[in-house]
Amino acid sequence: MSAVPEDRMTPKERVGSLLQGKPIDRVPAVPVLLNGAARVVGYTVKEMVTDGEKVARAHVAAYRKYGSDMITILTATASMAEAMGTRLAYPEENAPYIETPFLLSEDDVDRLHPVDVHRDGRLPVYLEATARCVEEVGEEVFVGTLFAGSFTTAASLYGTAKFVKTLHRNPDFAHRVLRYATDTNRDWIEAIVAAGGVPVNCEPIATGSILGTEMFRRFVVPYLTELQDYVKSFGLPALSHICGRIDSVLDPFVESGPSVISVDVADMGYVSRTYGTRVGLMGNVRPAETVLLGTPESVDQEVKQILDQAGANPCGFVLATGCEVPIDSPPENLLAFVQAARKYGQRERL
Repeated sequence: MSAVPEDRMTPKERVGSLLQGKPIDRVPAVPVLLNGAARVVGYTVKEMVTDGEKVARAHVAAYRKYGSDMITILTATASMAEAMGTRLAYPEENAPYIETPFLLSEDDVDRLHPVDVHRDGRLPVYLEATARCVEEVGEEVFVGTLFAGSFTTAASLYGTAKFVKTLHRNPDFAHRVLRYATDTNRDWIEAIVAAGGVPVNCEPIATGSILGTEMFRRFVVPYLTELQDYVKSFGLPALSHICGRIDSVLDPFVESGPSVISVDVADMGYVSRTYGTRVGLMGNVRPAETVLLGTPESVDQEVKQILDQAGANPCGFVLATGCEVPIDSPPENLLAFVQAARKYGQRERL
C-alpha cells in the first residue's frame, strides 16, 4: 500500500474549494513554473516566449507532467512595459530582460501613449497562450496569467534605480507614471479575464528589499488596491505576489485587500500566526537553494517544514515556491514538490 494518498479532487476543485472555505483533500501545490516550462517540450526559452501556441503547449505539458494545482503563465515582468515602449533583449536560454527603458528622462513622460492590449508588444502572445490552455485543460485546472503590477511596470519604463529616486525627488512624476500603468493594467486584467485566465498581480520591484513601509503605503498601496478590487469585481480572487523580503511591507500589503498573498523571503510561521486570520497565504519553498540545487529528499523536507510552519491557516494555504522556479531545475525535484504536498498536506484542519 502506498504511503502517499491519491488525489480525490481535480486541481480546480481543490483550489476553488479552498477559496470558498470548503473542505479539500490536500493542500494545493503550485511550483511557480514560468520560463522553465520550455524545458518540458524541448523549446529554447526564446523560441517559447515569442509564440503563444508554444507557451500554451509547454505549460499544458508541464501541468500534465508535474501535476501543479495552477498553471502560471509569465515570461517577463517587463512585458507590459515592452508594450509601452521599453526594449527587451531575448537570450536563447534565459528570460527576456530590459535593454533600454522607454523613459530616458522625466521630460519623456509626455511620450506615454495609449496601449492596445490586444495588439501591442508580446501581450497577444499571453492572450493566445491563456486561451489555448483554458481550451485544453481549463475544465480541470485554473490558468493563472501573471502580470506586472503598477509599481514594477513604472520602474520598468524608467529604470528601477532612477524611478525609486523620483519617489523622493519628484513624486508627481512617479504618480503620473503609476496612474498610466494602473489604467493600462485595468485594460489588461479585462483582456485576461475575457481569455479565460485568472489575473495574478506580481510586484517584484515593490518589495521590502527596496521600499520602506511609508514609501510602500504612498506609492504602491493605492494602485495595488485599485487593481485587486478590479480583479474581484469579476468574481475572481485577488492573488498578489511580492518578491524578496517583505517584513517591512506586510502590514500595508495585507491592508490593501488581497484575497491571497504570495510571499517570498519570510518566516511562514510568523506570517501565518500574524495574518492567517485575515488573508489566504501562498509560499514559500526556496526556488534556488532547494528546487534548483537541492535533491528530492531536501525538497520533501522543506515542504514538510513549510506546511508545519503554516499550520492551520483559517483563510487557506497554498504551498508554492517563493518565486519563479529556475529554468534548469531538475524535473525530479518538481515531482517531489507536488508529491510532498500529497504526503504531508493530508490534514483534517484543511
